[in-house]
Amino acid sequence: MALQSPIPGHYEIRVVPFLVTASDYSGTASLFYLNTPPTPNPTFSSGGIAFGPHTIIDPQRTEGEPLNHIDKFGNIWETGPWGFSTAQGFVHRSTDGGDSFHIVSPEGLRPNPAPAGGGDTDILTDDQGFAYFADLEGLGQVGVAVSNDAGNNWRENFVAAQEPLTDRQWLAIDNGATSGVSDNTVFLTYNQLTSGWQVTSSPGSTGSNDLTGGLVYQNAATTNVVTTDDRCGRLLFDPAKRMLYLPCNNGDHVDIWRAHVDPGQRTGLEFSSVQTPPSPGGLIGLGRLFSDVAADSAGNIYAVWVDINNNNVYLSASTDTGTTWTTPVQVNGDPANSNVMPWAVAGAPGILDIAFYGTDIRGDPNTFPSWLNNRVAATGIKWFVYFVQVQSATSGSPTIYQVKASEHPTDYGQICTGGLGCSVSGGDRTLADFFTLAIDHDGAARIVMNDLTNQHHGAALFALTQVAGPSAYGTTLKNKSPNPTNGVTDASGDAQVPHYAPLGAGPNQPALDLLSVKVSQPDLSHLTVTLKLKSLASLLPPTGADGVIWLTRWQFLSTGDDGEESYRIFYVGADSLAGQAPSYFAGTGTSASDLEVQGTGCVTNTPRNCKIVVYPEESPATGTINSATGTLTVTASLADLGSPIQGDTLFSVTALTFGYITGDPIMMDADATRAFDYVLGATTLPTNCPAGTTCKVTGGGYIYVDPQQDRGSFNIELTVDSSGRTRGKISYRDPAAALAFRTLRITSVRLDGNTATIKGTGSANGMETGFVVKVEDKAEPGVGQDTFSIQLETGYSKSGVLQGGNIQIH
Repeated sequence: MALQSPIPGHYEIRVVPFLVTASDYSGTASLFYLNTPPTPNPTFSSGGIAFGPHTIIDPQRTEGEPLNHIDKFGNIWETGPWGFSTAQGFVHRSTDGGDSFHIVSPEGLRPNPAPAGGGDTDILTDDQGFAYFADLEGLGQVGVAVSNDAGNNWRENFVAAQEPLTDRQWLAIDNGATSGVSDNTVFLTYNQLTSGWQVTSSPGSTGSNDLTGGLVYQNAATTNVVTTDDRCGRLLFDPAKRMLYLPCNNGDHVDIWRAHVDPGQRTGLEFSSVQTPPSPGGLIGLGRLFSDVAADSAGNIYAVWVDINNNNVYLSASTDTGTTWTTPVQVNGDPANSNVMPWAVAGAPGILDIAFYGTDIRGDPNTFPSWLNNRVAATGIKWFVYFVQVQSATSGSPTIYQVKASEHPTDYGQICTGGLGCSVSGGDRTLADFFTLAIDHDGAARIVMNDLTNQHHGAALFALTQVAGPSAYGTTLKNKSPNPTNGVTDASGDAQVPHYAPLGAGPNQPALDLLSVKVSQPDLSHLTVTLKLKSLASLLPPTGADGVIWLTRWQFLSTGDDGEESYRIFYVGADSLAGQAPSYFAGTGTSASDLEVQGTGCVTNTPRNCKIVVYPEESPATGTINSATGTLTVTASLADLGSPIQGDTLFSVTALTFGYITGDPIMMDADATRAFDYVLGATTLPTNCPAGTTCKVTGGGYIYVDPQQDRGSFNIELTVDSSGRTRGKISYRDPAAALAFRTLRITSVRLDGNTATIKGTGSANGMETGFVVKVEDKAEPGVGQDTFSIQLETGYSKSGVLQGGNIQIH
């Protein structure tokens, strides 16, 4: 192992098995130093490209590898798996240009309720607007479903593959040479695990009585298996040159399997392989997951991949369906120095959009610290969503623009790219294997991605929209909806419950129909959210619900439950049960602990695997409701909202409304506003640490908690930075009292000479409780002189002189 230009210090190398279940490995490892820095990556201009705030796709369900598609009407579809352990996957849909999304099922279940499922998913629509869905049935089969009415009804077939034992299916649509339905074809490919990749086809659906179109598939190729390559990316149909492409990683290059498709042809496709030039870094291998291929409106194709030797993203183009290729070009620039999961979409001739996750840290993403093992260390590796546009992409000297599409980091630490092997090795595969990009009718990039920087490390679903700069169609986008300073408006009449059902959408719910949301600060220590509803004359819940909730949520740079950096979720809300006057609340919710104790803010089905984000009513708030004006307000203490300070940004502020059934963690979504960012004005600082100064309280040790000299052991690592933000944690254990305590949120740090008083909320044996910790730094060393005391709202209280350890206030 080589270290480049290391700082002075002691280093050691450890060999740890990864993606290995049984091994007789033996060998040696060596460590040496290189004093030459790595070759710097180029830097690219943004070209004026900009993205808006992150839009919430689903405020509750988490979902890896989200995939999006934009239909002929401009509606945005999104799908992703919930995991084999749930046997579920989801479809969401936006009909308002991506301002809000709704689950395409009255119960939040996937369109094809087969016995297994929850694996890879895909969704596309044809030129009739009919939707085609595919789901991996637990590696056993491929399930497919068709909807002819925008997702209200689905017909399904959960044995669509030619043989059992399948993996990673992809869909492609040929809309034929006419606008009619008769020449439409749906292509379905998957990895038949015992033989290789099969490409199958089905006629496009002709309507709701069609039991074949999109449901029953036959072999489309002249051979049973197209390729035995191990990892193949998205299947692509190019209507310009009527070519079907399947890109597959193979050593130092990408194999692209291609076949010409005559109008109406569904069988007898003759596939042949073409190869991209070798990757400049020398190895794609199984890659940083899938390579990709895209086709522009003229039929030029583009192969995009990540080289695992240098973690750069490369592009090669072909103007003759893959017969010849341009020299590969690196399209990522500093600070995107290590990258994974590229996805590409082309627009006008020579214009290509690419999205990928990138970090400024160089290295193999599999070797970075895992959040699941060390949350604090993982946050040293910050991943962002990067967006690249390449112009004149078929030439030898393309123009490249690059921007961070995400406003803040979207993940920390390790990204395991070993597929299902990550589950065996304990690797962090929360992102799953990809995220996607689509182009809307204006040529704007639409990205769906996962944000794991919340306190749960849950794969929260968000959409990113390009709002400015050059489009994929060669036009220039202008921001139609700049981020407001304190609120947004929302259309009336869009709060149906449910939004999708066999008989169509349910009735609009006036009390849940949001018209606007506004954030304000009535004083230095409180935050107020004001909602305008269509009508609050009646608060009765929708049919089948017990009550209704009005919720406004956001994320901001705060502290996670182990003292780590986190863009934590906070919220305020109001809850009306059975039409009664509402109660008002604020909260954040806790994550599952490292000891695998489920937290209050997310339902997990396997240890620390966040599946359903919930919003516990933790702290009381004040509120008002005015039925005459349809206005509802909630005011909460900033101390109950993570103690944000002046200049902090509340990201993706979104108002949402729901019906709910008591005891069911998944609520019935009714309405949502578009997201906006709010920057805090003046606030009361939660500390008296002098402005511009960094203050720290650190140490550890133990006190005696009883005459038998049983120990109460503690550890403190707190930092108040120069702006007044507090980071860190306190932990305490008293085995004699069977108590394990850790801080969750520190709301106040007061320093008085050699004394520090810390207040906030913590977890005592998994139960949330307020706390006060007071320490004195009387001497160095501190044994016999420094003091420690802890008081919990549970009634537990201990104090004493340190019998071991030390405390420093500095």
